[in-house]
Amino acid sequence: MKREFARAATIVFVASFCLLVIELVAGRLLAPYVGVSLYTWTSIIGVVLAGISIGAWVGGVLADRYRTDVVLPLLLLLSAAASFGVLPLADRAAFLPLPDGSLMTRVLAMAAIIFFLPAFLLGTISPVAVKMALRDLAETGHVVGKLYAVSTVGSILGTFATGFFLIARFGTRAIVMGVAVVLLLCAAATFRRRMAVVAALPVIALGVGFAKAPPADGSAYVKETNYYTIRVEHRTKITGIGTLETLILDHLVHSLNDPENPCFLAYGYLNIFDDLLRWKARSGQPLDLLFMGGGGYTLPRCVERAFPTARVDVIEIDPGVTEAAYRFLGVPRRTRIHTANEDARWFLMRSQSKYDIIFGDAFNDISIPYHLTTREFLALQKQHLKPGGIMAANVIDNVPFGDFLPSYVATIRDVFGEDVRVFADPEYYARGAQSTFVIATGARGFQPGEHALVVPQRDLAEAFARRRWTLLTDDYAPVDNLLAPLFAERLRYQKR
Repeated sequence: MKREFARAATIVFVASFCLLVIELVAGRLLAPYVGVSLYTWTSIIGVVLAGISIGAWVGGVLADRYRTDVVLPLLLLLSAAASFGVLPLADRAAFLPLPDGSLMTRVLAMAAIIFFLPAFLLGTISPVAVKMALRDLAETGHVVGKLYAVSTVGSILGTFATGFFLIARFGTRAIVMGVAVVLLLCAAATFRRRMAVVAALPVIALGVGFAKAPPADGSAYVKETNYYTIRVEHRTKITGIGTLETLILDHLVHSLNDPENPCFLAYGYLNIFDDLLRWKARSGQPLDLLFMGGGGYTLPRCVERAFPTARVDVIEIDPGVTEAAYRFLGVPRRTRIHTANEDARWFLMRSQSKYDIIFGDAFNDISIPYHLTTREFLALQKQHLKPGGIMAANVIDNVPFGDFLPSYVATIRDVFGEDVRVFADPEYYARGAQSTFVIATGARGFQPGEHALVVPQRDLAEAFARRRWTLLTDDYAPVDNLLAPLFAERLRYQKR
């Protein structure tokens, strides 16, 4: 009895551990295609729970109809095969037969295609293991309770190990391969005949094929961290002369840096930031600047070169991004740029510093940390501005049909008053199309040059007139819902 229970407990522990590893890795595998949002994690958790639920029901049926020493190794073998299959499906996620529609339905479909089967198969294992360990009906509650506890411990350890150690140490591809191999070894160990080797050979061959790294994509550097999959690529300038170091975080090209020219600003919003900075510098006083979001450190590099008396603080949550900036993006190790690798809100809560300008560059395309958009956080920024200080942030939305931009503007006005202006790159701004905007407060008297235009008031008024905006607070900030229409708009554009 003790031996059978020990075997069942080991199998249940391993299955639960592996299941939670796959669930956490799922977010990283989907990030290059749909970003990381509330929709992403809701879909992943829902799909995995559905798989576990249906798998548990099917596993119970199988446990009653077949011998556990036959069905259990087969289920482990199939679970290993399904885990191997996660990688090729994820590699081809952009080509999966996904339904048209909203971001919610698309993410849900992608999560179901890639992760439902391994969750379902791993969900079948616990009922079969219970049947294997149970020899006396009088001990049913005792046996089931202990196995459930063991399963939960496996899930907890799988969660902590993956989130705190495995992803940053090994990367998602190696982790998924490791899960599949562990399940394969468990399957082989549970076979009582020599057929174990024969049964495992096809899965081993399948795994070796999927274990190969995906084709090289020209990246000079690839690193998975607790926050992003970081890539750096060497790209030739449009002129054909010189190289741009390109920083890619998950699915987004985040910056284009010229190692020879720190003040090469490829993006329109950076030029607007730069214009605001130079306008503020006309006072002749040394500037105190805070950048929330380091990214490629493009503008901080320029400030260090052009304004040698300026104090530059950068809050970059991911130390891996900072390390990439040191190694590839032209930021010297000995620099006047002071970096804090932590959350921007946490930094400001503990800081006593005051700034002439706070630049918000932490919004990663349509993946926006909601807690950096709220009235409470804007009030915190206001506390850290010097008299006459400027707060400027970049966002992506569609004017006048977007929902996030008017919500964010209304929230800023609620904190800073009516002195809020919205700027856009004149080369790319078009009414009714997605654009990158800079929202600034405290810049009264600033006259944009060739790098910026003031978004027409009628466009903003139309966005507010739709009445789909809301004040963003710590209690209510549906940022993912407000940005979801952007994703659907991109899908429609791609199909034209």
